[in-house]
Amino acid sequence: MVGFKERTDTGVGMRFIVTDQKELLGHCSHLQTKKFNGWTIYHDGEVEVYNGGDHIVLYAGYGIEQPLWMNIPDFDSLRDFNGNFFAVKIGWDEVQVQLDYFNNHKIFHADKYFREWSNHLPWMTKTEEDIVRTWLPYESLLQREFSEEETKTFFGHIHSILNDYDYIQDSKDAYNTKTRTDPDKLVEYIHKCMTEHSNVIKSCYKNRFISLSDGIDSALQSQYFRDDPQYMYSLSECDAGDDGKKYKKLVEQDYPHVKHEVIDMSRLREYTFKYLKDSATRWASFLPTMKQIADHYDKPDIVMYGANGDEMFFRDLIPHMQMLALEYWNEDYNVTLHSVLHDLTKKKNQYGATYTLGETPSFENYVDDFIRGWLSKDRTQDISEEIMLKWTTPKMYTRVYSQNNDVLTASLYNDRRIYHEVLKLPKEYLMKFAMDTPIQKKILKDKFEYVLQTPHKDALYADYKGIFENIYDATMPQCMSKNV
Repeated sequence: MVGFKERTDTGVGMRFIVTDQKELLGHCSHLQTKKFNGWTIYHDGEVEVYNGGDHIVLYAGYGIEQPLWMNIPDFDSLRDFNGNFFAVKIGWDEVQVQLDYFNNHKIFHADKYFREWSNHLPWMTKTEEDIVRTWLPYESLLQREFSEEETKTFFGHIHSILNDYDYIQDSKDAYNTKTRTDPDKLVEYIHKCMTEHSNVIKSCYKNRFISLSDGIDSALQSQYFRDDPQYMYSLSECDAGDDGKKYKKLVEQDYPHVKHEVIDMSRLREYTFKYLKDSATRWASFLPTMKQIADHYDKPDIVMYGANGDEMFFRDLIPHMQMLALEYWNEDYNVTLHSVLHDLTKKKNQYGATYTLGETPSFENYVDDFIRGWLSKDRTQDISEEIMLKWTTPKMYTRVYSQNNDVLTASLYNDRRIYHEVLKLPKEYLMKFAMDTPIQKKILKDKFEYVLQTPHKDALYADYKGIFENIYDATMPQCMSKNV
């Protein structure tokens, strides 16, 4: 029936593959299988199917302001839809993919042997000859995954798909449009949006896994899920040392249902082989949370992870210094330099000024690097602005968990209504206050009577060598075993 939304019951998971290979895939025989024209479609039980007569849409996820399923018939409208989802439209001779604005899901494409789309790389057709690299590139500083370079996998013919949103232009539009003049009204608006978003999640997903750290992003998000179990971890060895343990303990005491695990750093290689599943993972330092999710007694329906708080509230030291350089710009390099340094001397104790509670890397290290490397005489204002705004674009952390653990992963900060609203505040406000995250602090205090004790950004700097150097060896055997 045209327009019928078919629910499935074939196991727990969000996996699918669409292929024009005519031979049935034995390793997908446990999935629901459909034939449509020349396509074969396999999918798990959490993937829903819309039959539009001349096309089929596979989809999963949720909408924040309205139900996702209501918008599936108008596939093109999904580009502007506010939610956490993927949608794959299978027509007579083409396949279209739509991902939400924050790219909460990772979908791969290949057309060497067959035309294939899947969110589970092991199911895709490949041979050992297709392996062209054993290390995946990533932006070690910016930690983003929206560049073409970072769509690559170990295989030359398989790449991940990214929506063509112009994140930098979106940030620029917000930064240069000062429509927010009252920070208090913005506090109310953000709280309203987060309340609505969290209520949608509570109504749709009963078994929730809430990731908690000692940082302000997860502390705020967890307030909207206070009655849920919170999952926190510490590292046995971490740059933050005793300070890190101290503030994690303080946060743990503030939430009623916290399960705190200490990750033994000497076992990172072992954990990598046991828990890392996605061969296209770049930010494998998230392995401790992957382990906690995998070890959960009952697979969660959704994982809440506080991604994009730094970006949304514009509080990191590095983009802040870029902003100062722009606002104090002078043809005389020394004048700009003096103004920036004078401004920064007053901000050492602000929340975003330090990236770890330990001694290194410190505020002084970052300032020195910026002065020597980034604030150079040949740097133009346009280039400086673009670098600054790149830091305000989304980090695609949630898809690391959704891909590795096969579970929907979300963040209350991934909401198109509020993502760039802070940037619309006057520049004077951003320069003076943004790095100390006053809006988040005010929401916590006014709406939840909560005061965060952690003085700076949470600290997870550690030696992750045991993870990164083993990604290929840990994941490739499983990846190749399904389809060679």
